[in-house]
Amino acid sequence: MLDKILRDCQTEWIKTKTKKNHPFRYFTLSTVSPEGLPEARIVVLRHFDAANYQFKVYTDARTPKIAALEKNNKAELLFYDHRKLMQIRVQAECVEQQADALLFSQQHEGAQKDYTTAVPPGTPLKGMDQLDYTTENHFTVLTFKAQQIDYLRLKRPNHQRAVFTRTEELWNGSFVSP
Repeated sequence: MLDKILRDCQTEWIKTKTKKNHPFRYFTLSTVSPEGLPEARIVVLRHFDAANYQFKVYTDARTPKIAALEKNNKAELLFYDHRKLMQIRVQAECVEQQADALLFSQQHEGAQKDYTTAVPPGTPLKGMDQLDYTTENHFTVLTFKAQQIDYLRLKRPNHQRAVFTRTEELWNGSFVSP
């Protein structure tokens, strides 16, 4: 049963590649700011490597999450499917921050524009019409490697909860009280 739950998690993350409306495509990424404060934001799952349990997201290299991850590479990824009443929390480490010119060039024009603002994300503006763009891009790929997976499914007659922990490249799972 535990193996099936872990495989089901993998399957759901894999589906985000082909099903643009999959509830796990957009998820909450939580980090700790350099000042020690929690920070959560919604990001887009761009790729899931099922063999290594790695999650990739795209971001601007100047965002506060970059500074947070440079100070503390630990993060939590929170996925929720409201139809299945399923929540998956993934404790992960950011194992790579990489500029990728080829991948940037493969993004559509509108997406490319998001990474070419003249000022960093979060900079105060007098108005949105004051936002300027440059030819320089700040496109960065963040790769998170799962260390622990906490699965919760609300259902009757009993809710299901299991926790999986990575040891080397193996996963050890156990049921826990929901």
